[in-house]
Amino acid sequence: MPKKIKNVFYKNLTFKKFVEAHNRAKKNKTYKNEVMQFDLNLESNIISLITQIKNGTYKIGKYRNFKVYEPKERIIHSLPYRDRVVHQWYVEEFIKPYIMPKFISTSFACLPEKGTHAAALEIEKMIRTYKKKYPDFYILKCDIKKYFNSIDPNILFNILKKYITDKALLNFSKKIIYENNPFYINESSVRYSNWKLFKPIFCKYIFK
Repeated sequence: MPKKIKNVFYKNLTFKKFVEAHNRAKKNKTYKNEVMQFDLNLESNIISLITQIKNGTYKIGKYRNFKVYEPKERIIHSLPYRDRVVHQWYVEEFIKPYIMPKFISTSFACLPEKGTHAAALEIEKMIRTYKKKYPDFYILKCDIKKYFNSIDPNILFNILKKYITDKALLNFSKKIIYENNPFYINESSVRYSNWKLFKPIFCKYIFK
């Protein structure tokens, strides 16, 4: 695994990669109106996205807000479908191969071949290990209120800067983190990042 990520952005900015991203983004959503509209002019829509990203004119769309009530009431912020295709491309081509290997081994949420069941098995393993070493020990179960909304995007971007030397990729990452987001820091006008993307990819995990 290279220590620095370089010379990868433009070689992954291809029609084939975006078709694959579209197929992932529309999974279980094939008959939604915005997905069908994108599919109707698939070639021109993908070419338009690639061209805009390449020449720096791509803009992240406005969020649609709605409530869900299971497992608890919460507000969901959803981007237009074309932006979700871009997110799928970004995650698959840059986050998974270059950033995910840097996570600690006990990161489980939203990762391939991991998840809740694997996390439970790992906890059981840890409990058995600690029982042998210590007669008494404690397990802290906790949740941080509004955790993702409170993460400083400047810290997140500075983490990325440690690993990314590809200028185009770094600039695009900055766009995703800062541009047109519904979350704001209370004390200033700095915008929070696109946590719809970064929530499952960065925020829960600690880098090695």
